[in-house]
Amino acid sequence: MKPLNRTLPLLLVLLLSACAVTRPPERSAAPATPQAEATDNAPDDDGADAAKAEATAADARLPKVELDSHILFGVLAGEIAAQRGAAGASAVTYLDLARQTRDPRLAQRAAEFALFSGQLKVASEALTLWVELDPDSDIAREQLLITLLRSGKLAESRPLVEELLKREPARAGAVFVQLARLTALQGDKQGAYQLIQQLAERYPDLPEARFAVLAVAAEVGNESVAEQELDRLARIAPKWDLPVAWQTDRLRRSDLNAAIAFLKKELDRRPDAGLELKMAYPRLLVGAKRFDEARRAFEALLQTQPKNAELLYGAGLLALQQRDLPVAKRHLEAALAEKHPESDFIRYTLGQLAEEQDDVPGARRWYEAVGQGAQYLPAQGRLAELDAAAGNPDVGIARLQKLEIGGTGRVQVVLAQSQIAREAKRYDLAHALLSQALQEAPGTPELLYERALVADLMGNVDGAESDLRAYLKEKPDDPQGLNALGYTLANRTTRYQEALGLIQKALQAEPDNPMVLDSMGWVLFKLGRLEPAREHLERAFAVSPDAEIAAHYGEVLWQLNRRDEARAVWQKATGSESGLEMLKNTVHRLEQP
Repeated sequence: MKPLNRTLPLLLVLLLSACAVTRPPERSAAPATPQAEATDNAPDDDGADAAKAEATAADARLPKVELDSHILFGVLAGEIAAQRGAAGASAVTYLDLARQTRDPRLAQRAAEFALFSGQLKVASEALTLWVELDPDSDIAREQLLITLLRSGKLAESRPLVEELLKREPARAGAVFVQLARLTALQGDKQGAYQLIQQLAERYPDLPEARFAVLAVAAEVGNESVAEQELDRLARIAPKWDLPVAWQTDRLRRSDLNAAIAFLKKELDRRPDAGLELKMAYPRLLVGAKRFDEARRAFEALLQTQPKNAELLYGAGLLALQQRDLPVAKRHLEAALAEKHPESDFIRYTLGQLAEEQDDVPGARRWYEAVGQGAQYLPAQGRLAELDAAAGNPDVGIARLQKLEIGGTGRVQVVLAQSQIAREAKRYDLAHALLSQALQEAPGTPELLYERALVADLMGNVDGAESDLRAYLKEKPDDPQGLNALGYTLANRTTRYQEALGLIQKALQAEPDNPMVLDSMGWVLFKLGRLEPAREHLERAFAVSPDAEIAAHYGEVLWQLNRRDEARAVWQKATGSESGLEMLKNTVHRLEQP
């Protein structure tokens, strides 16, 4: 199909050769011009003569009338409209011109614009006219056939299908594959089933014909016929993966485990199946969270393809997911050596893996090797965190400051700088960085939320409340903002009823969020409703045994005189350094005689 921005001069040259608006043109050949006669008499080879003869025959089929202002305006309007994004209107304009002029080129252009804009009805009309005006055009017939099939009009397309199969039997395979792919669009499923079965009867051993029957049988729910065709395909085309991939995808959309079972059965009886189909099996297992089986399947494929980058990558990520760090490292480094396209992601992952193995120099090397792209900013962020962990928070903040990143990336940079400053208890610095960023990008929700957190740590309750209300103005009814403001009011003020209302709205939106459950438990505790407070905190702690939740949960249990249980909760807690500090303070305060 021609691009929509084809230049106007070329189109006008074509139109100037012949167009009409007055009456259907005669199909007699135009008399030769003196120039044409001179050219015809010139010595030439057989190929050039044949080309000229073909061009002359093509010209003879075109209408021979003069271009007038009506046609010229229509062509200009159609092309300009298409260039401005209104291809649908251009299709209608060109179809009207084609009907008036009987010029197949205008019908072709109408079809192109209609197909581009998804107007199948107009496309069908234009293509039908194109076939009528140029009956020898195979392209017109094929496009009409496909358009009818896409429109769900298989019965109407039958004459075209049969003619194509008769004229070009060598293309039967391609025709049946097209029929198979478009069966889902047919309105009359049973009619389509009967028609394709009839067409395929003449091709009992053509794999593509059997695939078309399989596809339409599946559409009408005739699983026994579909199974028979799959069995036949396994015999006559054991190396053809398309039918198996098609059926696997069909099953995957409704029952992932059924798709896995089907694909395993087909692979067992198709030992020569392509690697891509074989790799689909462990990928489906990953989708079903059957990680042990997926890893075994990847490892089995690696036995036959030890240097395949995709297999090494999949096996490495699964080993990492299962905490088998040495194997993960080996596979991912091998995938990198084999030039896997996700090389920077692999380098970043290897950096994280090195951190988990307490190999800080190794982690630094991997992060520094990450190039510009999606992983660059996270890698620089990790390097900055490592700087801070080594006692150099200013170095980490300066590293991030040097990055020439704008837009949302710049917001992420400032948030990372603030986190480093927060963890170093440099609250004034964090607040200053965020304030400067908010001057450059006022109203940015993420920056407002972070500054509210910093203000709370500084004891600036009014500042925290102001920023959280500004955050909610940007993101009304956001559960995170509602919860944060509600918790701030419950924890830092005595406006407990207002806090309760905010947290209730957050909990309604996210009833299983442990942070919101924790806030609800805490505000209920402040209101003196100890048993409901305990219930919410127990739920929160069961999902996330965080130190801050443990501090709240333990304090409620303590007030209920269930002190051994409180101590057990505190002992079990995990979490960030700030949360652990809060927990220590709570335990110290309550355990004091």
